[in-house]
Amino acid sequence: MKTRQKSIRVFEIITENYDKFIRFASTREATLKKYLLIIKTNNPQIKEFLKSTPFEYKVVSPSFESSNEEIEIEVKNEVDSKINEEKKECKTEIYDRIIRSGEEINSNNKLVFLKRINAGAKIISSEAIELFDEVEGVVICNGDYMIVKKNSKGTIIFNNEDIKVDKLSFISKDGIKEL
Repeated sequence: MKTRQKSIRVFEIITENYDKFIRFASTREATLKKYLLIIKTNNPQIKEFLKSTPFEYKVVSPSFESSNEEIEIEVKNEVDSKINEEKKECKTEIYDRIIRSGEEINSNNKLVFLKRINAGAKIISSEAIELFDEVEGVVICNGDYMIVKKNSKGTIIFNNEDIKVDKLSFISKDGIKEL
């Protein structure tokens, strides 16, 4: 017998409203692809729609309680290959200075910026980026998350999606809220 402990990120969605679900899933596809989706629904339209998506998901009844049932999940080869990739050591780089115009920082580490990113500066990371001052330059993040305190006129690209100010959202105890 072989056992392994894994951390899995799960996104639970409870709905019977097909149109609302489609709007939600299509506007957040880049984010949802990184989660295992547990969809609590009896709606056959939602079940059919999920077959054509790139999501890893399991549809369960709305009354499902995880403590008494076992869930069997088929994981696609793409996810398996990501899990089996060589584990890399992720470090954090902290910049406590203004990033000037023309400066480019390209890293595979988590990046933390305590001072502003000037127009003309470019930041790229395959890991998370945290920006605690004004952003006027270009920031490209392919990590799990971003923290942006103030984006006045910068370009923010998160997992290949251009994040406009009107698309910003935050997570509260009630779920994802649009600003």
